[in-house]
Amino acid sequence: MKKVLLYILFLLVLPMAGFAQPGTDEQLAAQYFQQGDYERAILYYEKLYKQQPNDYYYEQLFKSHLELGDLETARALAKDRMRRNNNDPRYPVDLGTVLKKSGENEKAQKEFDRALKMMSADQGSIRTVANAFLKYNEFDLALQAYERGQRALQGAISFHFEISGIHAMKGDVPGMVNSYLDLLGTNDAYIQSVQNGLSRYLDFELQDGRTEILRTELLRRIQRDPSRTIFQELLIWMYIQQKDLNAAFIQSKALDKRMDEGGARLMELAGIADANGDHATAYKCYDHVIGLGRHDANYQLARIGAVHTRYLELAAEPEPLPADLLDLDNRMASTIGELGMGKQSLELLRERAHLKGYYMEQRPEAIELLNEAMEITGLENTTKGELKLELGDLYLLGGDIWEASLLYSQVDLDFKYDVLGHEARLRNAKVSFYSGDFLWAQAQLQVLKSSTSKLIANDAMELSLRITDNLGVDSNAVPLSFFARAELFRVQHLYDRSLLTLDSLDKEFPMHSLGDDILYERYRIAMARRQYTEAGGYLEKVLELYPNDILVDNALLDLGLLYEDYIKDPEKAKGWYEKLLFEQTGSIFVPEARERYRKLRGDAPDAPPEQRPPSPQP
Repeated sequence: MKKVLLYILFLLVLPMAGFAQPGTDEQLAAQYFQQGDYERAILYYEKLYKQQPNDYYYEQLFKSHLELGDLETARALAKDRMRRNNNDPRYPVDLGTVLKKSGENEKAQKEFDRALKMMSADQGSIRTVANAFLKYNEFDLALQAYERGQRALQGAISFHFEISGIHAMKGDVPGMVNSYLDLLGTNDAYIQSVQNGLSRYLDFELQDGRTEILRTELLRRIQRDPSRTIFQELLIWMYIQQKDLNAAFIQSKALDKRMDEGGARLMELAGIADANGDHATAYKCYDHVIGLGRHDANYQLARIGAVHTRYLELAAEPEPLPADLLDLDNRMASTIGELGMGKQSLELLRERAHLKGYYMEQRPEAIELLNEAMEITGLENTTKGELKLELGDLYLLGGDIWEASLLYSQVDLDFKYDVLGHEARLRNAKVSFYSGDFLWAQAQLQVLKSSTSKLIANDAMELSLRITDNLGVDSNAVPLSFFARAELFRVQHLYDRSLLTLDSLDKEFPMHSLGDDILYERYRIAMARRQYTEAGGYLEKVLELYPNDILVDNALLDLGLLYEDYIKDPEKAKGWYEKLLFEQTGSIFVPEARERYRKLRGDAPDAPPEQRPPSPQP
């Protein structure tokens, strides 16, 4: 009985083993092919092709013979495939490739011509033939396939993108540019796709000969047909990519006038110029719109924009002159007086309050301005909440921490389940921290650790850990109180007092665990004073002395930002971002670092990183 059972089991397993063999052969064939062991790959692919002569096994077998230089076998294989599939244009391309490698160029060309003639007037067939040529880097023949196909389809299907891509692969920049511009000439709606394609193949920041080809061709087409404004649109876009915003202004001004846009295009360009720090061009844009007259739809926005640009200019200066600050304040007052106190002048009011509170040391006047802003009719509750946060910051700056706490508490209650409310609670927790009430600060921070805003949750976690790690088992709060006082002085712009307090902390408690936090405070003060080299040194010390600290990912990101935005050394910035991406994979700063790294590398942008209500400190 036992022998009978074993025999039955053998009969059952035998066909299963036979069934499994092709799969094993295919895996081995693919493995040998990937490893470049084509002789062994051929042994398996020949067997598989005999069992199942499909396209995949044929292609792998054909490639293997080509790689080994076995042209005779490859030729026989291609001919056999042509006999089996006499209507498929791919196989004459394979045969032509073998003939070309054998030096039989005339015969090869005949096979290539045969493939082109076999191509039918449908999109699928045209792509098949073109891709067959591209497989062997026969770019000119692939172009012939697409161009013939485009003519055969009489414009029903466009292959301009494919043609442009092939020109780019050939290094034929004029051909690529003309193909994209021809496509745009058929329909203005293609402009975004054309911009994407050009961005893929041209580095506009280099401003080399390739971008000059695009500029020259655009100007030629604009002169040939001035009514086709789409090419002028693309020229403006190109100048913006090159950050040649003055050239973009000249073209935008002409196009704005021709299309009677009332300055809308120039307002958009002014915003781009300000964002890129080109305030001179922003002024030109705003001045032009203001010159269109009071009745222009964009007049008020241009008046506000011109003052805003001056504000940005002064904010970027290490030490703005008092006379310049006073002049800007007068311009702000004049513009607000002309436009009236309303929603249209709200941002200007906020900026004037910021100017007075943080630059001119006129905090009472700044507070009065924000209170006036809150009385504007029709303000959304969120806007009022933001104004209250700004008011609280001004009170904190002036040393009235309890009035600041009251305002933060109001926003916390009004927006309990909103990011704005979470931001208010975080600021309130910091007030408790500054005043030395560490346990109450901890209680507020505990709730914020689960905030929907990752940035707020991260800040809450950092402050909470700072308290936990530095109070000590003996509950000695003196060192942490020193540090909290130093941080408050820094927030209040009392930088010398902050540094003296940090020095005292280092002297009184030299081995305390606040060392990393002290370095970070010194970095923040150096940044506020525009001492960028010194600021970078403090961050690098954090990385050197505290390589496993919670602040490491902060330091890496801040070093990247420092070198990118302030020192203007993109290569070093890229290095710091890369270090964060590879060494701090779990950091919440990874998305922002990745986005900035890709931008510096020239990649397309991702979605913008999370934003929070900004701190008004300069």
